[in-house]
Amino acid sequence: MRGLPQLITLALIASTSGHAKAWDRDTVYGQISKLCEQRNPDDWPSQDDCIAMQRRALQTLRPPRRDVDFLAAYEGCKSAASEFDFASIQQCFEDKIAVLNRERAAAAEIAEKAELASEFPKLSIIVQCSFADGRKIDIRRGSKHPDAIVAKISPERLLAGKSGVGYSYEWGGAQGSDYRLDGNQLMDRSGGPVKLFMGQCQYR
Repeated sequence: MRGLPQLITLALIASTSGHAKAWDRDTVYGQISKLCEQRNPDDWPSQDDCIAMQRRALQTLRPPRRDVDFLAAYEGCKSAASEFDFASIQQCFEDKIAVLNRERAAAAEIAEKAELASEFPKLSIIVQCSFADGRKIDIRRGSKHPDAIVAKISPERLLAGKSGVGYSYEWGGAQGSDYRLDGNQLMDRSGGPVKLFMGQCQYR
């Protein structure tokens, strides 16, 4: 991978700067053409497709600036790729970023659960409900912002949510609205058809 970091830097500058010298751009584009010709000998349509793909990758590839994990992933992809194979670098980087983002989301969820479990006993009770199917719900006032709540829907599950108009509260799911308590009625939108339950609720 001799000289690849410098070549990528040169390519990025050439593709993004309106004042880039023509020979910089021509040099990089020429090397891309050679790469595609070597990979697709005597196959001009495939060479053209390869060149177009490499140029698109070159024009959209942006090295991370401040995130050390992203930067390490980027450098790893550069080291593993062939010279001037910007499409492979971009695909590798996007795949690694996706993995890092999933790992960070999972870590954030674990941290949030631990935080909720720690603070829940100290929070003031808003309402406690029981339902005919045996489920019990304990909703308490959260500490993050004025309309924040924490809902305990089982001994093991604590979910952050928000209060709505009147006696309505929502929590759970990616949008924070898998469950909705409105007065004594619970709406369960966590999966499949929407289910409604009437319960006995004690508001404080």
